[in-house]
Amino acid sequence: MDGRYSLTEMRKTVDSLAALARQLYEASEDFPAVNRNSKRILASVEMLKINLEET
Repeated sequence: MDGRYSLTEMRKTVDSLAALARQLYEASEDFPAVNRNSKRILASVEMLKINLEET
């Protein structure tokens, strides 16, 4: 596994996840469970971003 290439691709993927989770969160006002779970996804994505910054 090439370290730099893999990290770059992982960061792009995490950014894509964040964008999708934001869209889901914004669209879920009428669905409380989806709203809560999409907020959890966003929190997890933030942790992934922090993890990738450490490397």
